Amino acid sequence: MEKRSALYGFYEDCWRNGTVLTAEMKIAVKDKRITQSEYDQITVMERGDAYPDQE
Repeated sequence: MEKRSALYGFYEDCWRNGTVLTAEMKIAVKDKRITQSEYDQITVMERGDAYPDQE
């Protein structure tokens, strides 16, 4: 099984319910909270609609 970043699950949940924006996800990669590969895996999923995305 592939090892994931400690915050992967948090960002995945936020993405699925729409409480994190694409811009915030990019910052998470920049700040090394998640990897680029994890970003790609998460953002291919359908994003929730709690907040409208700004991108």
